[in-house]
Amino acid sequence: MDLQFYSPDQKRAQRLSARLRNFATVHWIDRGPSALTDELPPATSSGLVLLDYSLDAAEESSTLARRLIVHAPDLPLVGVGSTGMDRATGVLAALRAGVRDFLDLDATDEELRHLLARVQSQAELARMARTRTIPVRAPGQVVVVLGVRPGVGTSTLVAHLGALAMASGPEPAKSEVGEASSQVLLLDLGRPFGDVALYLGVDGDFHYDDALRSARRIDPILIRTALAHHSSGLALLSQAAEASGTQAVDTEAGMLIDRLRDHFGLLLCDLGGLPVGAAPLPLLRSAGQIWLVADQGIGSLVSLDATLRELERLGLRDGRLSLIINRYGEYEGASATQLADRFKLPLLATLPERTRALRGCTNRGQLLHQVASRDPYVRALRPLLEKMQVGSAGTPALTGWKRLLPHLGGFRWTTR
Repeated sequence: MDLQFYSPDQKRAQRLSARLRNFATVHWIDRGPSALTDELPPATSSGLVLLDYSLDAAEESSTLARRLIVHAPDLPLVGVGSTGMDRATGVLAALRAGVRDFLDLDATDEELRHLLARVQSQAELARMARTRTIPVRAPGQVVVVLGVRPGVGTSTLVAHLGALAMASGPEPAKSEVGEASSQVLLLDLGRPFGDVALYLGVDGDFHYDDALRSARRIDPILIRTALAHHSSGLALLSQAAEASGTQAVDTEAGMLIDRLRDHFGLLLCDLGGLPVGAAPLPLLRSAGQIWLVADQGIGSLVSLDATLRELERLGLRDGRLSLIINRYGEYEGASATQLADRFKLPLLATLPERTRALRGCTNRGQLLHQVASRDPYVRALRPLLEKMQVGSAGTPALTGWKRLLPHLGGFRWTTR
């Protein structure tokens, strides 16, 4: 077994090598995180990587661990240190940095060898599973719903769309553990934080910031056990109500989005009230569709203009953009068609003013389609459902949505 041991102290590497004689070859690497280039050293492309978690090396090892995780999320990392009471902080530092296993130097030589053999065996099984895996579908579709300002009804809209899309998609696929996995994830990054969870009546302890730190660990089991789920089966990942709102590093956000798309047929993302510049750029770039939500108010139209300018600055004002006019009234000002023409956007849908009915359902802990499936607001969602895809690559857009037609009714609200 070849082991790469990152440590500032060559003597520690020599002592470890002596304890593992006839079992492993320890290669000492005196390299701090500042010297790590964008490409991993050739020696780390296989085998195990050991990180020194002695008192004087723990902080540097944690920094290095995080960078290695970004470069190679499947690379097995093992912390090396003591679990003695006076030095147990190294174990906690390793866990917080994402290191999965810890080599306790207070253990016997045989125990050290047993742990390393187990880690190597697990890594080999994971490599074999990856080589055997045949992709059965393209990455999930990403639909971003971007409210041009707080209060235009974006969170209410995505809560209904997510639950309806989950109900209208194909039967959930079985995961490797035999559990049905969700097809639709609602990623709630809008402001105020946590509004969608309130509308759906769900709560959970695993939030967006946790997912960023655990991106490489996301699998069907974590999705089933850690993520909050609505009664429809819709999975929800939102910001914690007390989150700071600090923008994630693009590499972290990009890795998380990629992993989520591997497990969900559709990522429906709420960015209501979030300035474009504060939105995760990898999310916007990966979106197949970006729906801008506004109303007929002058403040909303000014915000829509500013949003379009910012999207253009980022190189994102393109054919993926569509306009949704919410709380629409025919005699409340410019028509939806006139607004779409004014801002040179395709008009995807207009949603009627139904604030009173929506608020009443929210107060009862229900969504409007659960109470009044033929309500004009619910029926007006049909063109949006038609545009979303749930399921495997090549599947026509929401082939299952036709099952909802008897419930949505035949009347179509004003659309284009």
